[in-house]
Amino acid sequence: MKHQRQQPTAQRIVERRAQKAVGLLKRLHRTLVEQMIDELIECEEALANMEEGGWSPYDVQKIEEKFLPRLPNLQSMMQQIASVHSEPVYAPPMIHRHKTLKAKEAEFDGALGEFLKTLGPAEVHGFQVHRSGDDVTAVVLYSTPQ
Repeated sequence: MKHQRQQPTAQRIVERRAQKAVGLLKRLHRTLVEQMIDELIECEEALANMEEGGWSPYDVQKIEEKFLPRLPNLQSMMQQIASVHSEPVYAPPMIHRHKTLKAKEAEFDGALGEFLKTLGPAEVHGFQVHRSGDDVTAVVLYSTPQ
C-alpha cells in the first residue's frame, strides 16, 4: 500500500510561517547587536577620553537612540509570534445540544445549578421553563466544543 502524504493543517501552516518569521527576527536581532558592538568599539577612543573629561555624552546617546529601543521591541515581537505555536488558529466546531431538566419547584434551582456546573467550557444560549403546579420542566439550549 502506497503511503499518501497528508496535507498540512491550517494550524501547521501558521506555525511554519511563525517559525520562519521568528528566524528572520533573530537574524535581524543578531545583525543589530553586531552593529552595536562595532559602534561601541569604534567609540573606544571616545570612551577612553571620558576619563580625561574629553568624552561627549552625545556618543553614548547616539548609540542608545539607535539600538536600545529596537532590541527590546524585536524580543517582544519574537515572543508574540512564538505564542502562535500554543494557540489554536481556528476554534473547534461547536456541537449544539439541549437538556431537559425536571424537578419540583423547591428543588429546581439546585438541579439547574448542578447541571450548569457540569457543562465546563460550554456556552448556554438560553432556556425555556414550563411550570405545571409544583413541577418545573426546563429545556436548556447550549453548545460545546467538539
